[in-house]
Amino acid sequence: VLYETEDLFVLNKPSGVSCFHKKKTTSGKIKKGKQMSRVSDVSLEDALINCNVPLSTLNPEGLGLVHRIDRGTSGCMVLAKTEEMHAKLVSEFFLRQTEKKYLVIVAPAPDISLSEEGYIDLPVDRRPAKSKYRVLERYGTAAALLEFEIFTGRKHQIRVHAAQGLSSPVLMDSMYSSGEQDTSVADGIVKIDESKSQFF
Repeated sequence: VLYETEDLFVLNKPSGVSCFHKKKTTSGKIKKGKQMSRVSDVSLEDALINCNVPLSTLNPEGLGLVHRIDRGTSGCMVLAKTEEMHAKLVSEFFLRQTEKKYLVIVAPAPDISLSEEGYIDLPVDRRPAKSKYRVLERYGTAAALLEFEIFTGRKHQIRVHAAQGLSSPVLMDSMYSSGEQDTSVADGIVKIDESKSQFF
């Protein structure tokens, strides 16, 4: 937990954890092997409920959830404890009064002929989508660290804009990279400093 009040809290969701299970029957999976064992696929919502964290019931599909990020993405999420705060936060997200920024490693690095920062206005799944990118650091031509700020919340928006808008897919993104990436560049990237996220 990064920040908490009586009405809301902000936490850092790890990669590999879904925000919630649309169908509760997917909350557990059976893994076959020499011994049958139950592999828990616990969502963020499940974990918070198990810890008796109070969550708004305004969104019955995902208690407390104001917004979502992909299972494979880590990052800050704001969750509401009360219905009043939930409604306020949803309104702020809907009116684009929040900043949503992400750090992304892409490979290869964007071509040097492109501006070091700019806007990408490219539809995602036939829906309008707009992002702003900024090159923070280059690792030769093999990879680069980018900051993305998104103004719409389309599924896989950053992945699509990186791959199709910059021709620089997110590192190790098999879905949107057109060919094999040189994943060895990840070995040379030792640490990425955490950046602060603003919600208000």
